[in-house]
Amino acid sequence: MQFNKENRNMYILLGVAVLVILAGMITLIIWGSSGRGGGTPTASVDAIYTAAYQTVAAAQTAQQASLPPTDTPAPSPSPTSPAAATQPINTLVFASPTTGAAQGCDNSAFVSDVTIPDGTVMSPGQTFTKTWLMQNTGTCAWDTTYNIAFVSGDAMSGAKTPLTLSVPPGQQVKVSVNLTAPTTLGDAKGYWRLMNASGVFFGDSPWVLIKVAAATPTATTAPPTSTNTSAPPTNTPTPTTKAP
Repeated sequence: MQFNKENRNMYILLGVAVLVILAGMITLIIWGSSGRGGGTPTASVDAIYTAAYQTVAAAQTAQQASLPPTDTPAPSPSPTSPAAATQPINTLVFASPTTGAAQGCDNSAFVSDVTIPDGTVMSPGQTFTKTWLMQNTGTCAWDTTYNIAFVSGDAMSGAKTPLTLSVPPGQQVKVSVNLTAPTTLGDAKGYWRLMNASGVFFGDSPWVLIKVAAATPTATTAPPTSTNTSAPPTNTPTPTTKAP
């Protein structure tokens, strides 16, 4: 519908222009005839074309006013920059008691004791499992070729123990070893450390500290025994004397 309306307006403009030109030509003819008779021309050629131009311009202005306003598309908002968008960040950071910032491929940080806090009292020869929570602070992942191994102090019959799962950088893992308390009374402390597949120690050295003490005998109380040994009185018959 919009296309047909614009064509109609164009045809109207062309018709108006043609009419103006025809009017000008007729005026020129009349002027020429009157000129030969010695009369004064009533209109000049320039005035005729000026009038035609003004007529066409007025028609164009009216056409533009009749057209509906064109909707100007609003500028689309620029996408939010990645820096402004909320990004999940890792806020879980643990300070290492013996090492500084993470460096190199293999590195670790002690996080906490999971079992057997320092100073736990054990009986001589008692078996137990010590577990530490360790964090991978290096740039390489740990796998099952990595071990927790004894370094120094009291080994408590502990052996090198491999990890049971893969640990990506930044993640934590529970590392355990099976130990046996010494038979000697007193404190026992052993240092352990993670070892890579090449047998190289790295990272923090967590320890296990126990106190070996003799078992306290349990006091038993026997039920009281009766000290009353007197026999119940018996009735002894009095002998009678027969008269002669």
